[in-house]
Amino acid sequence: MTAVIVDDNASIRETLKTLLAIYTMNVNVLAEADGVVEGVKVIREYEPELVFLDVEMNDGTGVDLLSRCGKIDFKVIFVTGHDSYAINAFRFSAIDYLLKPVDPDDLVKAVGKAITSLSVDTGLKVSNYIQNKNSSKDQKRIVLSDAQNTYLISILDIIRCESDINYTHFYLQDGRQVMVSKTLKIYDELLSEFGFFRSHQSHLVNLRFFDRLDKTEGGVIFLKNGETIPISTRKREGLLQELNKF
Repeated sequence: MTAVIVDDNASIRETLKTLLAIYTMNVNVLAEADGVVEGVKVIREYEPELVFLDVEMNDGTGVDLLSRCGKIDFKVIFVTGHDSYAINAFRFSAIDYLLKPVDPDDLVKAVGKAITSLSVDTGLKVSNYIQNKNSSKDQKRIVLSDAQNTYLISILDIIRCESDINYTHFYLQDGRQVMVSKTLKIYDELLSEFGFFRSHQSHLVNLRFFDRLDKTEGGVIFLKNGETIPISTRKREGLLQELNKF
């Protein structure tokens, strides 16, 4: 896999090249760049299959670079500091990222994913990332992938999520179900700020679809579509607090 490194820190670029040479057998770094303007030139000239891209650079951001590239027919791995907002944005669009300083194990995993992923999926994920950066909460979308397909789902269309050991089932407003190979805990962390509530160990509910709470028989949430979802006793007070925000 041919690659380009775009980062305004020369030591980071050198470290990445060294780690790639030591820990991977299938990445050939063709060139490097120290910013957005030079990065666009290098990508257009070398047409790499993979781009390691810094989030914040002296002359702009990684998003600025991608926006100027037009069609994104290469894989992208962002390289960033410990910025929780940026990391959540990457996770929302299922984009791979590396934290500085780069850990060799994380690098190997990210490269492995890049090798097996499809370029068309990368374009979809990056486009969603860019759109989400400029969208309100109600307009944000999340990228979900199952064994066959990659979906771009509006947050407003998710009714609920249900855990199935290491998988999560998404139940959508149009009747579709999508099963992804990630735990419910991950989506609880991502969606809690969008009005989702973890009512039970196995259930995450979009409170936009909440109808009523029946406190008998241990407690049950009734949704507007007629479905019932269990709520644990220790979660009741938290639910009432969340409902007061609507």
